[in-house]
Amino acid sequence: MMNLIFLDVDGVLNSQKFADKMLREDNVDVFSEDLLDDHAIRLLKVLIDKTDSYVVLTSTWRKHLESFNRLCQQLRKHGITLYATIDRISTNEHRGDDITNWLKENHGNFMNYVILDDDSDMTIHMEHLVKTSFDEGLTRADVDKAIEILKGEKKDGVD
Repeated sequence: MMNLIFLDVDGVLNSQKFADKMLREDNVDVFSEDLLDDHAIRLLKVLIDKTDSYVVLTSTWRKHLESFNRLCQQLRKHGITLYATIDRISTNEHRGDDITNWLKENHGNFMNYVILDDDSDMTIHMEHLVKTSFDEGLTRADVDKAIEILKGEKKDGVD
């Protein structure tokens, strides 16, 4: 049995704050260069290590080969590999429906899961969502909430 982290990228592993800093300091456009915030990736690694979790990519970065390859390369630098990616199967725009379908196809192998995303379209999975801020990206407080969810310590969901 294992824990899962359903991972979005924009608003989690990069942010407006990071983009502004990179533009100001290095004149680099984070979003056109597919760059990620090393600090956010280190926080993700802490979450993975503390909860013995595997990462399932839900981000649209999975759809673009160059972006996907850059993502994998940046994650590998921190010792993170993706367990799986979710294909968009639902006909509506709710990522939560895709997570539901993925979990049904892969049932029985997981203890618990958390969703790291800056959107709220998680349907029945809201109690598993740690909603990050696009402005800030993944924070230590977000990681702490995710740990509570994955360890089963949070009974009333996540704000």
